[in-house]
Amino acid sequence: MCAGVSDRGQLGEARELAHDAARARREALGRILRPRADTIQDNTLGHAYRATNFLGLGALAAKRWAAISSRAMPACLDALEADDTQRIGLLDQAGVYIHELRAAGFQRFAMKPLTSLGFRLALREVKAHARAEGFDPEELEDELRVFQRAFEARIIYRT
Repeated sequence: MCAGVSDRGQLGEARELAHDAARARREALGRILRPRADTIQDNTLGHAYRATNFLGLGALAAKRWAAISSRAMPACLDALEADDTQRIGLLDQAGVYIHELRAAGFQRFAMKPLTSLGFRLALREVKAHARAEGFDPEELEDELRVFQRAFEARIIYRT
């Protein structure tokens, strides 16, 4: 668009509508996942036990995984629902939990599959409940995957 030609406010309106749609999708994800977060986490715990046995860390490390990830969950769900700017800050704050996991002996190669499993289980819930929130399952799947990429970039691969 040329500087001398007005868009009559249409570009601003389009950006605002896109922002509102993204906010609605993120809030729907929160409504779906918050009440199911403990179950999703419990379902990953068996895999954490296997991973800690494989790494020679034992059951105590798996219990640490459960405790630390339980403390991290509210911050991660807040980041899921946040706008892009807030999301970055919230994910950076949640990075402290990854440092705790590393201190407990978890390496990135062990955390990545457990995290991926958690996202797969979350996606299953999102697809099952999207229509009840007024969304097509693919819309919410796309929004969750955007968050997963941000989460992995800021939490798994950065720290």
